[in-house]
Formats: sequence, C-alpha cells, structure tokens
Amino acid sequence: MIRTHSSLHAHHNVHGAVLGPPNGRGARMRPSAPSGVRGAKRWRPCAALPEPTKGPRLAADHEGPSNQPSVILSRLKTLALPYWMESSEKVQARWKLARVLGLTLGTTGISVVFNYLGRDFFNALAAKDQAKFSEMLIKYLGAIVAGIPVFVFRDYYQSLLAVEWREWMTRRFTSDYLSGTSYYNLASSGTVDNPDQRISSDVRNFTDAALALNITLLSAVVDLVSFSGILYSIYPPLFLALLTYSVGGTGLSYLIGKRLVGLNFNQEAREADFRYGLVRVRENAESIAFYGGEESESRLLGNRLSGAISNLLELLKASRNLAFFTSFYRFLIQLLPAAVIAPLYFKGDIEFGVINQSTSAFNHILGDVSLVVYQFESLAGFSAIIDRLGQFREILEDDGGTAASLSSSKEAPALDKGNDSPGTAKLTNGVATISVVETDVGNTGGDTLLTVQDLTLIVPGGTSSNPLLISALDLTVRRRSSVLIMGPSGAGKTSLLRAVAGLWRSGSGTIRCPARGSGLFFVPQRPYMVLGTLREQLLYPTWTTVVSGPGVSGAAEFTVVGTGRHNGKPQLPLPDDGHLVAALQRAQLQGLLERVAGDLDCQADWAAMLSLGEQQRLAFARLLLARPDLVLMDESTSALDTENESRLYQALRDQGITYVSVGHRPTLVRYHEEVLQLHGGGAWTLHAASEAKLDLLGAF
Repeated sequence: MIRTHSSLHAHHNVHGAVLGPPNGRGARMRPSAPSGVRGAKRWRPCAALPEPTKGPRLAADHEGPSNQPSVILSRLKTLALPYWMESSEKVQARWKLARVLGLTLGTTGISVVFNYLGRDFFNALAAKDQAKFSEMLIKYLGAIVAGIPVFVFRDYYQSLLAVEWREWMTRRFTSDYLSGTSYYNLASSGTVDNPDQRISSDVRNFTDAALALNITLLSAVVDLVSFSGILYSIYPPLFLALLTYSVGGTGLSYLIGKRLVGLNFNQEAREADFRYGLVRVRENAESIAFYGGEESESRLLGNRLSGAISNLLELLKASRNLAFFTSFYRFLIQLLPAAVIAPLYFKGDIEFGVINQSTSAFNHILGDVSLVVYQFESLAGFSAIIDRLGQFREILEDDGGTAASLSSSKEAPALDKGNDSPGTAKLTNGVATISVVETDVGNTGGDTLLTVQDLTLIVPGGTSSNPLLISALDLTVRRRSSVLIMGPSGAGKTSLLRAVAGLWRSGSGTIRCPARGSGLFFVPQRPYMVLGTLREQLLYPTWTTVVSGPGVSGAAEFTVVGTGRHNGKPQLPLPDDGHLVAALQRAQLQGLLERVAGDLDCQADWAAMLSLGEQQRLAFARLLLARPDLVLMDESTSALDTENESRLYQALRDQGITYVSVGHRPTLVRYHEEVLQLHGGGAWTLHAASEAKLDLLGAF
C-alpha cells in the first residue's frame, strides 16, 4: 500500500512507452516485448522516473502554536462568528446571548448594592448602633436572597448556550470533515494530529471558554465603570495606585507565563496521541496477540506517555512560576487599599465602613483590570485551543491538506509529449493531475460505465525511487462486463482503483465513471464495520439512519443516500426483513443469522465479532442489496475459500452487476472477461480472459 501525499510538483521527465489507444477488444499494447514475460508479446517497459522534488507542505505549514496575536485573533473570528452571524439558529442564539448579558448586568448591579450595604453594615457595627445594625442585617439577607437566583440563572443559561453552540459547531466540523474525501486526505497525508480530539474535545472547550471569557470581559467592563466612580469618589490617589498596580502586574504575568501557550498546545497533542495509542491496541487486540506484541505495544505506549508526562512537568513548572507571582499579587491586594486609605480614617476624614467599601471596590476594579493576570493560564489554554481548531479549519478548507488545485480541477494539464526525446513526456503548468469526470448512470456513452483515457498514474509526493505506476492506460468497461486487475505488489493495482474513486490525482489523463453513491460501489479488502445493528451493517452505505426510534421492524428509520442505480428515477426502496435475510443467505452468512437468533436489530462490535472472511461476505451482502451499476473490488475475496468466492461472483453475475476486481489468485480469472495485468514501471497488458488464462496460470 502506497501512502498518498497532497500534491505532485512537476518539471520531471516521464520516460517510458506510450501505450496506444485500443483498436477493438483484446490485447492493447505497443510492440517490443522484453524477454521473460509470458503472454506479453506487444508491450515495452517504461524507464524509471527521476525522483520528483518535494512539493510545498500545505497543512503542515500550520503545525505548532502561533505566537502572533493577529493570527490568533483572526482564527478566533473565523471560529466564533459563524454561529452568531451565519447559522439558521443565529436569531435565537442572539436572544439567548442577550438574556445572559442582561443577567450579567444584573449581577453587577447586585454587587454595587452589596458594596453600599456593606459600608452601612460595618458603619453601624463600628458605631455600636444595634437598631441600625439589625436593620442592615435584614436588608443584607434580603439582598442575598434576591440576588442568588440572578447569579445561578446567569451561570445556567450561559452553560446552556455553550452546549447549543457546541452542538452546532461540532456538527459543522463533522460535516466538513466528512465532506468529499477530506477525512481520507487527512489520514493519508498526516497533516493534522488527532482530528477526533479536535472535534470532540477541543470544540467543547472552545465554546465553554469563549463564552465564559467574553461574559467575564463584559462583566469586567461594567464593573470597572461602576466601581471606578465609587473608588474615585472616596480617594482619587487610591484609584491611581490601583491602575499602576494592575498594569505592572499584567506585564509581569505575561513575561513569566508566556511559555504556557506553547506548552498547553503540545500537551493537548501528546495526551491525544497517548489516548490514540490505547485505542489502537483495543482495535487491533487480536493481531497484537497473534504477533505476541504485548511488550512492543507496552514500550510504544510508554514512550507516548513519557512524552506527555515530560511536557506536563514543564507545564507544571511554568504554572508554578506564574503561581508564585499571582499568589503574591492576590494577597497584596488585601493590604494595599487599607494601607493607602488608613491615614484618612486615623484623621477622622472617613468612617470605618468606608474602608470596607473601598476595599471591596478596589478588589472589583483590580479583578477587572487584572483579568490577564488572574486568567493567564486559562487564556494560554484557550489560545492553544484556538490554534488547534483554527489550523483544523484551515486544513479542511484546503480539502483535508491537499492542494485545492489538485482536488478541484476539472481538466488535468496534459503531459507535454514534445520532442525532448522519444518516449518522454514532460509535466506542464507545474502540476499534473488526473481529471475524474462523474457521469450520470446510463449517460456514459451507450453501454459504457467506465472509461479510462490516456491515464498516467504517478506515486504522489515522490516518495518512491520509481514513481511511475501506469503509463498511458486506455480502458473501457461496458455494462455487464468484468475486468480483473493483476500484477505484483506495488505495481499500482489498488492505486488505479483510488484514481477511479477520485482519491488519487497525481498523473494525467481522464477517467469517466459514475459518482460514488450514484451507481459506483467500492468493496475494500477489509470492509468497514459501522457502529450499530446488523440491519445498519447491511444497509450501509446506501441507506442511512435519519431518526432514532421505531422504524421498519422496530429498527431505526432509514433514507437512501445518493440515488443508487436509479439516477434521475425513483430511489431504491428500503429493503424489508425478507430482502435482508435473503442477502445474508446469498452471501453464505446463514450462520450469522443463527448466532443473533434472527434479530436484525441486534447490536454488537461487528469488527471484533466477525472474522475477516465473514466481514467480506457481509460486504457482498451490502453490495447485493445496493445493486450498483459498477463495483470496484480490492481483493474483496482474499479471506474466502474458492467455493464461497465462486458463489459470490456468480451472485454478481446473476444480478447483472458490472465489476472490476483486484486480486492475486489465478483462480479469479475464470470470473472475468478481461484481465489487465500491471507489470510495474508503467507497463501493462490487457487480454481477453480466455487468452490470458493459460499465461497467467503458468506465471503463477
């Protein structure tokens, strides 16, 4: 299996034979066969390509935390504004935000009331005025009873709004992640770590922190205005002392704690890496057990844990250093206002209660203007989250880390087959791409379902010393026909299927085929087992659950995805229980029905419960239910015995499904009409199966 990269940069010479277009059916090649290749009388091999230069890293350029405030603010804007400005819920969201802001203003008003009540309360206490003291005590208790609901409901509605924002934002990220092949490009290119963590955890932390910090900022501004007047009216020098103290504290806290941003960013990534390692052990428990790989896995997990712990220790040291300063800063507040205003009290210019009032106002204002000091660690963590989500958003907009020009181009730049040298093709325009044209089923030109024209397929990114896989391939697959793709490992068999599916664009040429979900079906060697019931396994991916709850035969409600083979016509009907059972039986899975006692709505960990052979048969059951026009199968029967393999291929023929298979077994030839054999280095032969059978069997 060859790993994909996002783009292929050109100005390389493509050496090798240019295999001509077909003249009817049968073998299609140019003369000059090398010795030692049986059955290949009319082809000549292609020389190796020189090592391509590395293209620019796209998403990887964003890796690591950003230290530029402008970048962080830009990403914050990109992440935060869409919910409030673009979503269908924006009007309701704004009203709910206004409710929280109103309650926040109410909490500030209550704090001001408490400030004046506290002054009169302590004045009465200092004057030993029992009647006044009792009156103020009752008022104080009444204010507490009246004020508590405002504080509680403010926090409740704020949390509720954060949950709703998180749900919308998570759905948006999930939708973009699963849009097109972004998720595949991310997994193939490795341009971003742990997208699952970013969607599930970072989004939640972002909405909670963004709302909390913004509400705190509003409260700080209102507090600052409200209590500054109180403090200034008591003693202006105290107000000036406060400003000096807070500005100095903010600057020092930034200098001491600036390392926290990068450390928090790295901690998120390393914790996610460790968790992912544990998940991989769970998902591959049987393989690890067969290999006896427990010690190796333990060592690998230990290394990941050590990385997380090492970074965490650095994070704790940085937090400790900041805590020394913030603790001193906080405790000094208790003395500073009293020390500044005490001389006025000793002179008799102010009452005792004013000291308490000024201290309270001082603390409020200092908390407002020292927001960076008190919240620096939270702000550092929030900045790391903004970086991670902002990078993720940028990469998704780049189609999962692939060059947009590659993934979205409709027409590939042609290879410049100039006169540089015989058999040479030069990539033009800097980038060569394969053009994949999705066609309406039945409108691909008569009976034709798949057309490959002058396809040259190259290993993306230049990671191979011989990146040319296929050169100038022409292939036509008509309805109800079948093609087997064979060849040694690394020759490009699976890569050709990737190109047809639109997952690989490195090379040149044109592919015309039905769209995935609209007549094209893919069956991999290891089928994907979804989380859900046996019914959902069988209906995936043609039908999807739309409503949780009672539905067909007590299962969930389903809707068709795409248009199946009925493009432009009524959609495929949802199979009933009888059709599902029949599909299982045709796929030789009667035993599975017995194991679940005939319950199609039984839930299980199917990937762990079923052997690979059973999973492959289940994939065929899906295929028979979906009834696509064209199916691409990548060694889809590798775990099956020849008897089951024969029955499944016969089921495809009985249902009139056109199929293209990749396989190594010579016994597969009998189930196909044509054999495309890839020889590596760009060379290929295409035979009628009846002509190729003896040569291929002899070669094996």
